[in-house]
Amino acid sequence: MPDFDVAIDYELLRQLAADTERLKDQLGDSRLMGHAFYNKGDLGGAYGAANYFLFQWTGPWENARKLLESLGATYKGAAEKWFETDASYAAQANVQAAGWYHSAWEMKKEAYDSWKWMTEQEMLVHGWDENGNPYLKKQKLADPNDPNAPKPPGYEPTGYEYTHDGDGTDKVHNSTQNTYDSDGKLKATDTTIDDMGGGLSYHEHTDHWDDNSYTTTVTHTDGSTTVIEVHGDGKGNGTKNVTNTDKDGKTVDKSSYSGTGLKEGQDPKWTNNDPDATDTDGDGKNDKNDSDGAQNSNTGAGSTY
Repeated sequence: MPDFDVAIDYELLRQLAADTERLKDQLGDSRLMGHAFYNKGDLGGAYGAANYFLFQWTGPWENARKLLESLGATYKGAAEKWFETDASYAAQANVQAAGWYHSAWEMKKEAYDSWKWMTEQEMLVHGWDENGNPYLKKQKLADPNDPNAPKPPGYEPTGYEYTHDGDGTDKVHNSTQNTYDSDGKLKATDTTIDDMGGGLSYHEHTDHWDDNSYTTTVTHTDGSTTVIEVHGDGKGNGTKNVTNTDKDGKTVDKSSYSGTGLKEGQDPKWTNNDPDATDTDGDGKNDKNDSDGAQNSNTGAGSTY
C-alpha cells in the first residue's frame, strides 16, 4: 500500500454545500416549477408550446432540486463531522499544552522562590583569620550574586493559543484559557477550536470541583450541546450524567453512569446504569450509530473522554 496522508478541506466542503444550496434555489424559478404559465398575450401563438414544455419539465426540475438539496446536506454534514472529530482531539491537545506550560512555569517558580528564600537566610559557619584562629561568621544559604541562579519565572501562563494559516486554505485557530485559584489549582478551562471565521467552531468549557468532580459543556459545530456532569465522593467512586441537546435546546437523550477510579492519576471506568444500554464507551450514544466512539471530548482531569 502506498504511504500517504489524507487531508480533508472542511472549507471546500462547506463552500460546495453553499454553492449547491444556491444552485437549488436558482432552479426554483416559479415557471420552471410549474407554479405559473405563460398566457397568449405574453407569447402569442407560441404560448401553448412554451407551457407544454414547462409542464413536461416540472417533475424533473423538482427532482433535481431535491437531489441538490440532499447533496448539499451531505457536503455540509461531512464537513461538520470531520471537523468535529479533529476539533475534539485538538481541544484535548490544546488543554494538555496549556497544562504543560503551566506546570513548567510552576517548576521554575518553585526553584526561583526556593533560591530567593535561601539568599535571605543566614547560618553560622566556622572561619579562620589570617593567623589561623577559628571564629564564627554569618553566611547566606545561597549566593544572591550567583550567575547560575534560577531565573525569575515571569508571568503565570493562563492558557495556550495556536494559529495556523498555511496557504490560506487550512486555517485553524485553537485557544485555551485556564483559571487557577490562589493555590494554583485549576478551576476552569475554556477551549475554542475554529477555522478563523469560516463558520466551523467547536467549544468546550469545564468547571473543576473538589474530589475530581467537574462539569463540561461541549458546544458542537452544528449548535447542539453535550453536558457532562461528574461527581466524585472523594474515595475514587462517582457518578456521571450525560445530556445531549439539539441546536434548538431540546433534549435529545440522557444517560447516567456509575464509576470507579476517579482519583488523580487513575483511569476511571464507567458502567451505564441503563440495563438495556448499547453504549459501552461512555459517550452517551448508541454504539451502532457511533462510528468514532469518542465524539464528545472532555477536558476534565481523570476523564475517559
